Amino acid sequence: MRQASSPPWVVDLGYGASPVTAVELARRMRAVRHDVRLLGLEIDPQRVKDANWAQDPPARQFAVGGFEIPMPHGERPLLVRAFNVLRQYDESQVRAAWDQMVARLAPGGAVVEGTCDEIGRLSTWVHLRAAAPGRPIRLRPRQSR
Repeated sequence: MRQASSPPWVVDLGYGASPVTAVELARRMRAVRHDVRLLGLEIDPQRVKDANWAQDPPARQFAVGGFEIPMPHGERPLLVRAFNVLRQYDESQVRAAWDQMVARLAPGGAVVEGTCDEIGRLSTWVHLRAAAPGRPIRLRPRQSR
C-alpha cells in the first residue's frame, strides 16, 4: 500500500445495509496512506443510495457492483475486502468468485475474504493474491479469536 506509485484504491465489497464499515476502513487506510481512495460496492442499488451521506469524493465513493468490481476509469484496486458476502452463496460458487475478484486486482494486490460473528468477536478469513499467469491463486488462511 505504501509503495504504490499512484493513489491506491481499496474496495469494500458488500459493505451491507449501512456503509459504516466502509467509512471506518477508509479512515484506517488513510492513516497509513493519506491518498487512499475507497470504493464501496453493493449489489443493491437502494443500499448505494442510502450510503449517499458517506460519499466524500475522491476519498470515499459508493457504487452498484459485485465480484466483477467495476472501477472508475478502468483502474484496479490494490486491496479488496469482502467480509460476510460469500457465506450467502453456495460453496460451489466460491472459487469462481475468488478468481473473479483476484483477476481485477492491481499488480501486487490482495483480496481479504472472510466472515465473522455478529459482533466481530470471532472471525476467519483468507488472503488471496494472484499467482503467476496460468497458476491458481494462493491461499493463506488466518483466524482470530
